[in-house]
Amino acid sequence: MTYLKLVMSFLKVGLFGIGGGYAMLPLIEHEVTSVHGWLSHEEFVDVVAIVEVTPGPIGLNMSTYTGYKVKGFSGSVAATVSNVFPTFLLALIASRLFFRFRGSQDVANFFKGLRPVAIGLVAAAGISMGKVSIVDYRSAIILLVVFVCGFRFKLHPILLIVLSALAGIILY
Repeated sequence: MTYLKLVMSFLKVGLFGIGGGYAMLPLIEHEVTSVHGWLSHEEFVDVVAIVEVTPGPIGLNMSTYTGYKVKGFSGSVAATVSNVFPTFLLALIASRLFFRFRGSQDVANFFKGLRPVAIGLVAAAGISMGKVSIVDYRSAIILLVVFVCGFRFKLHPILLIVLSALAGIILY
């Protein structure tokens, strides 16, 4: 039964995770923490931090980790394939349809309607993670400095991650 729950949860994430990895985070968080209790909220945030610095898509790495934690290697395969399959199938269908309807105003309007959804999901993920991650004034300072350095000074994300890790080691 647990395999079926893993498969169904990550099929749902793969199907409705419009906007990429960050947009998938609220869906994944809901499934793995609230619905099934496979991860605590604190563990979820820690795993997000880890998968951000590992190679590969965030949503895919989250599904692999969760599946492994729940059912070992076979669980990681089940969760990962379930996450990827809807995206693969939808991309295949969309590529065929896109060339047929690329001049359609309805298609253009559809994509315009998806943009705010993706932004909203990414914002929801940030707020949800912020509730657990901003635990004291030191973490708030790190957040503020990273935001300013990334937004205002356009520092590279990898540099921001390394500097944040160093700040965490020093401050904590």
